[in-house]
Amino acid sequence: LKILALMGVPVRVWPRAPIKMSVEKITYSLIKKKEINSLIEAINKTKRVGKREFRRQITKIDWQWQYKKLPSSKSFCYLAKDKKKIIGYFHVPVFKFRFNKKNYLIGNAQDVGILDNYRGKGIFKKLSSFVFKDLSKKIDLTYTFPNKFSIKNFIIKNKFNYVSELPIYFKPTILFKFINQKIKENEKIIKIKDINYQVQNLFDDFSSKHQLFLKRDKTFLNWRYNKSPKGKIKIVGLKRKNNLYSVIIYKKEVIFGINSIIILDFAYKDEVNNLSILLNNFSLDSTFKKKSNPQIIVIAGIFKDMNVFFRKNFFKLPSIFTPRKIVLLIKFFNKKIIKDFKKKSSWLITLGDWDIF
Repeated sequence: LKILALMGVPVRVWPRAPIKMSVEKITYSLIKKKEINSLIEAINKTKRVGKREFRRQITKIDWQWQYKKLPSSKSFCYLAKDKKKIIGYFHVPVFKFRFNKKNYLIGNAQDVGILDNYRGKGIFKKLSSFVFKDLSKKIDLTYTFPNKFSIKNFIIKNKFNYVSELPIYFKPTILFKFINQKIKENEKIIKIKDINYQVQNLFDDFSSKHQLFLKRDKTFLNWRYNKSPKGKIKIVGLKRKNNLYSVIIYKKEVIFGINSIIILDFAYKDEVNNLSILLNNFSLDSTFKKKSNPQIIVIAGIFKDMNVFFRKNFFKLPSIFTPRKIVLLIKFFNKKIIKDFKKKSSWLITLGDWDIF
């Protein structure tokens, strides 16, 4: 048709006929092993919401890592199907969760989608209803960071509770030349390749200062960062007299054309100043090309001492300029753990809890 048009031949293009189907005949179920390849094809066909930097085509390796090789070995993937065709999907990987020193199972509602031609027909509403009815028998609670198009569905239709919008902070790397807290003679910055029990103990101690958090043990940290197919992760630590006092886990991204350091996770012992010392001294040497060193450091989260830490080290990005607001929602199935969940100071949340990076 394009060739005929270029030749000057009149061409009439008829609009694509809408898909004829009965919404009542759409089926909902957990995925079967033989459907994984078809699911990945459907995911990559789905029109992704958001800027290019926050979406990518996924491979079977990505999917297997995220939903089959995770520490709990437990995840749920739900499908909406028109006959045998996958038209919608809803993923919920499961992790260990601590609340008031007790262990629970938490799901992360993520990577949800409906194929373009099937939107606006109430399919997502029915799929999510099926999902949460099933999850209520299997886990204690679930959380999500929805985009602006789905947040109302989660709050109004699925009865999620709003916890907080994660504040996003940044710092131009040029400031490190002028605002730099020098390390002392008995201190050194080290690169960490293997996450050992010393690193785990630091994360355990830091996490235990909070009431609610995903359990960051050695197995989780290695899976989430060292084995991630989402790009090279780097880990650095501050040592003082052979004791580890702080750790930063980060990766390098180009966001909106700006070479950036994204702080995914961190932990520190004693005072928050130990995190500040590491942050202001760790190497920014590149995996970027020459003359393309990182220009800013970005960090977001909720944690103990966050106000003191951010006030001394970063500038807050006004919400109006945030490219993607990171809003934490939670839904409880276990009624015993509702108390105190709305207190921001009770939570430990980092960008590592978000599946985007």
